[in-house]
Amino acid sequence: MLSRSSAVPRIVIVGGGAGGLELATRLGRSLGKHHRASVTLVDGAPTHVWKPLLHEVATGALNTGEDEVNYFAHGYRNGYEFEYGYMEGIDPARQTVRLAPIHSRDGSCLSPARDIPYDWLVMAVGAGSNDFGTPGVAEYAQPLNTPDDANRLRIRLLENVFRCSSDPARQRTLSIAIVGGGATGVELAAELNHTLCELHAYGARLPPERVAITVIEASGRLLAAAKPALSSYAADQLTAKGISVLTDSSVARVGADHVELKDGRTLAADITVWAAGIKAPAWLAELAGLTVNRLNQLEVDGGLRCLGQTRIYAIGDCASTPEGDSERRLPATAQVAHQQARWLADELTRGITGKTGKPFVFKPQGMLVSLGKHTAVGDLAALVGPKRDYHVEGRSAKLFYTSLYRLHQAEVHGWLLAILLFIGDKLRRVARPALKLH
Repeated sequence: MLSRSSAVPRIVIVGGGAGGLELATRLGRSLGKHHRASVTLVDGAPTHVWKPLLHEVATGALNTGEDEVNYFAHGYRNGYEFEYGYMEGIDPARQTVRLAPIHSRDGSCLSPARDIPYDWLVMAVGAGSNDFGTPGVAEYAQPLNTPDDANRLRIRLLENVFRCSSDPARQRTLSIAIVGGGATGVELAAELNHTLCELHAYGARLPPERVAITVIEASGRLLAAAKPALSSYAADQLTAKGISVLTDSSVARVGADHVELKDGRTLAADITVWAAGIKAPAWLAELAGLTVNRLNQLEVDGGLRCLGQTRIYAIGDCASTPEGDSERRLPATAQVAHQQARWLADELTRGITGKTGKPFVFKPQGMLVSLGKHTAVGDLAALVGPKRDYHVEGRSAKLFYTSLYRLHQAEVHGWLLAILLFIGDKLRRVARPALKLH
């Protein structure tokens, strides 16, 4: 571990998601390893799982024990320190971040509250789903924001499959409602369909005709942020798999075993997954000196600095970032966080030497959405330009989709280790089940 010293600038990054981890990795390699700065990553979990793959964790297609990144070990190899704990406050005047106490499972205090000094602070704490004040969501709906959420959903799915399989009359159905027809909801629906077919092949006495998966979307089409051609293809693919798609349908209430729609319809739901909208953590609104919007996102300027601050930045889903000089805000996507992390690493390096750079400019890379094991759909703005309407679908799109995770691994681990991890994944598939069944 690098020792802290006031002789070198101190950069603190709060949040180890895609943006925060990539930023810490870049700064650790370029500054931390060469003792040009002290780089510290803060997170309340000891490991990282790439958020766009949480739907695969939820279905058992991805094993977190094999694909997660341990911050302690990764920081040691890449020149940054890791501080385990949750942020609970900030003092911009003293330039310190306050971390909450850490307690063991039996309630005893393992570490008291502590302050971490910084010269530059980066907020990258991400965001969760937005329940829009809908009754019953907190009590009965399952979110999909963290690896813990995904693992709880996986266990709940296996329990319900076993319950239906054990029905002596073999008439009981499994009903799953997914609220939100964005990328997360669409990918989860397709992955759940594939997983339940695989479980039936493994011996679960729950054939596909006794499974009802419904995607509920409030707007007029799935993937509302995508081009209409992509939305139509995704809807057709889900329908072909036997998945019901309800558009122009808003949820009024979620119950223990059902979902009530505002038009009066009631849908049976043994499992309800809430994947509609995003909202940053509520505690961001309580931080001194920082401005948030109605979604609790930190308002930043074109240089990703929090409004009114010169040494506090925000990136990723927790930041409300202007799109150029317009009034529009950038979407909460992994590609935005990735580009912000890359840009900010260079900007902070320039800041240490007293130089300034150009404002952050987002370059759209298109959209790719998985629709099951062998198919996906997306547009290739990164290859043909954002102004051209060109999209891919089927197996070729799935190949592009899979490559996104490999690119993330290369960013975090370097190309050599990313290639070795790819080979290891292929070899493990020969010896293990296609799904995690426990």
